[in-house]
Order: sequence, then structure tokens, then C-alpha cells
Amino acid sequence: KAIHDRIYQIQTIELNSGSKSSLGSAFQVNANGLLVTNFHVVASYALEPEKYRIEYVNHAGQTGALELQDVDVVNDLALVQHQDSSQHFLELADIPVEQGAAVFSMGNPHDLGMTVVSGTFNGLTAHSYYDRMLFSGSINPGMSGGPALNAEGKVIGVNVATAGNQISFFVPLTRLRELLGRYTGAALPVSELRARMQSQLMANQRTYIETLLSAEWPVAKLGEATVIGEMTPFTRCWGASSDNQENRLLFNVTTSNCMNAEFIYLSNRFTTGGLQYEFSWLDTKTLNPFQFYQAYQEHIQGAAPINAAWQQDVTNFACHQDFVESGGDSAAVTKSILCVRAYKEFTGLYDFLYTGATVQNGRKGLISHFTISGIEKELGLQLTQKFIEHVRWTSLSN
Repeated sequence: KAIHDRIYQIQTIELNSGSKSSLGSAFQVNANGLLVTNFHVVASYALEPEKYRIEYVNHAGQTGALELQDVDVVNDLALVQHQDSSQHFLELADIPVEQGAAVFSMGNPHDLGMTVVSGTFNGLTAHSYYDRMLFSGSINPGMSGGPALNAEGKVIGVNVATAGNQISFFVPLTRLRELLGRYTGAALPVSELRARMQSQLMANQRTYIETLLSAEWPVAKLGEATVIGEMTPFTRCWGASSDNQENRLLFNVTTSNCMNAEFIYLSNRFTTGGLQYEFSWLDTKTLNPFQFYQAYQEHIQGAAPINAAWQQDVTNFACHQDFVESGGDSAAVTKSILCVRAYKEFTGLYDFLYTGATVQNGRKGLISHFTISGIEKELGLQLTQKFIEHVRWTSLSN
């Protein structure tokens, strides 16, 4: 059956110019004109309603105003409502879609008109903290917020992102049901939207960080140090060494880089929720201590926060430096620098950036680095302490 009249294009209009600043898709889920889309489609309006408005374009090319009802910033969902006379809406699937089933993504890619993309549901993404459905099809820009449908034309998810090469992602229906279940039928006042977003971010990071703090962190050998392996199932680590690089005759570098790069979108300039930690072991038999220290310093300078943020979003980093004695077979002193910056609009959330530097005998060194975004200060300090305690030297012999 035809369902194009249940699917809409969403436009965010910049008020001063009257021009479109972003496009997305949405679909109707009840007879009262309630639409589902992604939060990132309407984020500009949600954060700066004095500068933007949101409107729809229906299947017949007619436009109209939209009212933002509620958001789930963590799962990238939003509810908006129109007041036209359409009574047609999509039904939510009543049974889960099976892995390997044919599914269909609908939306408005590149402002080219309504498009259907067929593909296969390949289960939930592995090693992911936030549930995402894996789709073997191409969700293109403009399709964000459109419906993912089963063969019966019922909703099984919401278009959210693509990784290219026929790999795309849906927000699962369970997350949409949760948002609809909380919806009261009345629009959340614009003045309360930011508070709603903050409460969602706060609750999410507490659960996330408590998961990290309660986990048994595995250890891994790196040079003559013991470092941290994959903290949780949603953290991935990769290793590299300089054995085949030009500098191998001067000094050796072995690295372990671990990351959970699942970001929560706040605006086109501001993301949060990412975690990264990295260890670099350097040693030399050729360089003198001064030369080695210079090479070592160059590696330290690469530490940076993982998330995007502008000065409008965060304060400058405030840093504290100290010297910490590491555990292990022999004591080693680590120069530790902890930098913290505050979120300006989401009070109580911070980005943490830690660097630990240890040099022994002028020919061996370990660099420890981690960065995490969108965390309460007390939980960030607890995570920093646990991180430092897990990095140990196993030998300080020449």
C-alpha cells in the first residue's frame, strides 16, 4: 500500500535569512499529527529557538509549521507535531524483526524527493554501548529521521546514520517506544527543553561511568609497563609499533589506542559522550638522554580532547600538575597533568583530559593519556584515580 503520505521532510529555517539550514525526514505515528524524527534534525531549533523555526513538507509539496514536543538527546530522537488534516500514520511493529530479514529505509536524500532503500537487517551492532540496528543499505543525508520498515510496512526503527559502503544504522524501535511512552500529549515548553536535555545527559553519563568504575579492567603488557586493555565490551583497542618506520634506528615506539567513539550529538559544533585512552612506550639504544627527551616531548604534545566543542560551548581547560609515584616492581615517578573544562549550557558536566609522563634512565619512557567527555566532576576524579592506579611499571632495569 502507498505510505508516502505518512512521511515528511523536515526543514530547519534560519530566521534572519529565511533559508534552510538543515534537512531531514520524519514520519507520522498517530492520527493527531505526531511525527518522529532524529534530535539532530531539529537540534538547532531546540537549542536556539530564537534563531530558527522548523517546518514540514508533505508528499504533495505543502508546507506547514511544526511544534517540538519532546526529545531523547541520548538516543537521537525527537517528537514534533503538525496541525494539518492528515489522519494517515505508520503503525509500529508488534514483533521484533529477525536478523537477516529484508527491511526498507525511507526518507528524502539530498532534497531529491522521497526514496525507498532496501537492504537487510543484520542485528544490533557489536561492541556498542548505545543500541543501534545494523542495516546493509545506504542512508543518505536528508534521510535522517525517516522510518525503517519491515515487509508489512510497519516501523521497526528510525534512520539515524551511515558509515558508507552499504553500512547504515537505525535507532531500535524499543527506544522509540520508550520516548512515546513518556510523552504526555502536550508540548514541552521551549524554556524547559535544555533542562530536559541536561537531565538526560546526566542520567546517561552516571550509568555509563558507573559501568566503567565497577568493571574489572584487564591489563596488557606494553614495553616494560603494564597498562589497561579493553575496559568493557564496548571499548576497542588497537596496537601499533614503529618497527617498519624510518625512526626505528633512532628510537622505538609501541602504542595501544583504545576508544569508544559513540558520540551524543548536541549541535553541529558540539558533541559529547566519547572515551579514548592511549599508551605509548618509547625506548632507544642510540639517542642520548637529551635527544630522547626531545622525541618523547613530541609524542606528549599529541594529547587532545576527543569531542568537538567551541568556545560558545565550553570553558578553557583548567589544569593541575602533580607527581605521582607508580606501583610495580620498582617505584617510578609520573608527571601527571589533569585538565578539566566545564560545559557552559549544561551545568555540572565536564570534559576531562589526563596525561601522565614517565622517563627512566634517559632512554625509556611511558606516556599515558585519556580523555572523556560529558562527565560529572566527582565521577571524573574517580575515573582518573582508577586509571592512574592501573598503570604500572613492571621493570626499571637498564
